[in-house]
Amino acid sequence: MYAFVSTLKARMATGRTGFALVAAVAALGLASCENETMPAPAPETDYYPIAVGNFWTYAVVDSTWSQATGQGAGLVTSVPRATVYEFKETITETFLDAAGKTAYRLVRSVRVPPGTTFRNDSVFVLSATDQFVALNRNNTRTVELIFPVREGRSWNLNAFNNNFNDTITAETRQYSRIGESYTTAAVASAPAKTYTETLTTENTGAAAENSLVKRTSYQQVFAKGVGPVFRRRVNILPYTYVDANGNQVYPPGAFTLAFTRQETLIDYGPR
Repeated sequence: MYAFVSTLKARMATGRTGFALVAAVAALGLASCENETMPAPAPETDYYPIAVGNFWTYAVVDSTWSQATGQGAGLVTSVPRATVYEFKETITETFLDAAGKTAYRLVRSVRVPPGTTFRNDSVFVLSATDQFVALNRNNTRTVELIFPVREGRSWNLNAFNNNFNDTITAETRQYSRIGESYTTAAVASAPAKTYTETLTTENTGAAAENSLVKRTSYQQVFAKGVGPVFRRRVNILPYTYVDANGNQVYPPGAFTLAFTRQETLIDYGPR
């Protein structure tokens, strides 16, 4: 409506012809705007609701592969091993950070195996403004989300620290699939669940690589009104050797180092 009125004003500035008609239409438009009741959009910060008492519980699968050895007919490929447990992340309190801004203490507890008692494992710090959500973990502060949300928008996830992979202008995290539904896979402790409105962030640029010599990536899915519902981290160094013909060989299923972590939301609150 405001764009409509602005267009009318621009036309008024071009001459006096039709001035009275334009003024009347503009007045009607303004009256209409005053009487319209527009629903307020859900705040974008709702993709990661941050308040004392909120918690998120995840089924976690850590997968590691043994180091490959040998070559040719004597090659021994890597063998995977999975460890299953649960994370629970709870916002326990607020405090003032060094800049005098409100911050939130996020306590992560671990339950191994599932069904036993959660034990506190580590403490993170969340900070949230109308422009971003940041997470301080192991004395490294990363930018998890920025606002406004926009498809394909990129930013520097290490804007608040001096990570050697980044420059001040680096773009190392990016939005995709904004507003799309997302279904988490079924895990042993919970069925598959569909979230109707989500967004995905993925590391990019210097923070990610997918080549013959290295694969590293980090993906998160946030559901509106819920928070992070899925996370996946990949760090793989393929195994390689030089064959009798002098060719560099990267055999499939063979790794020097390989680790993945997958976190699937199974409970959250308060609702």
